[in-house]
Amino acid sequence: MDIPLVRTINRILETREANSISPLTRAENTPIVQSTSTILGRDDFLRLLLAQLKNQDPLNSLSTEEFTSQLVQFSTLDTVLQQSESINQLLNKVLRIEAMSFLGKKVRVGDKIGVVSKITFENGLPKIWIDGASYDISSVSEVITDG
Repeated sequence: MDIPLVRTINRILETREANSISPLTRAENTPIVQSTSTILGRDDFLRLLLAQLKNQDPLNSLSTEEFTSQLVQFSTLDTVLQQSESINQLLNKVLRIEAMSFLGKKVRVGDKIGVVSKITFENGLPKIWIDGASYDISSVSEVITDG
């Protein structure tokens, strides 16, 4: 059965697979969040909808309301994933800016006080360096100004 919607969905899936980029990526194109659980995404939804359209009973086909509801769900899912990607990119930029703001400043990390001499990124997360040792940026408890 050749349905225009089926052809369109197939084209979308082929294009996304050819140009696939993980929805949650850093500037280095490595995942910020890696999950071991399986979550259905937009491509899975399109595949399920496509399979449903291909295998439906011609005498008992999908009602207009059901089909519209599924398309709205897909559109909502797609919007949420795009927003998640945008928020993730923004978070990555904020972390980088925050890390750079500590460079050359005297900070307290636990019981240690020292001047941040450099910033590195391990697995996309910023690390500050004080006296040759690296620390997570989240471990900074105080920024000290002399004066």
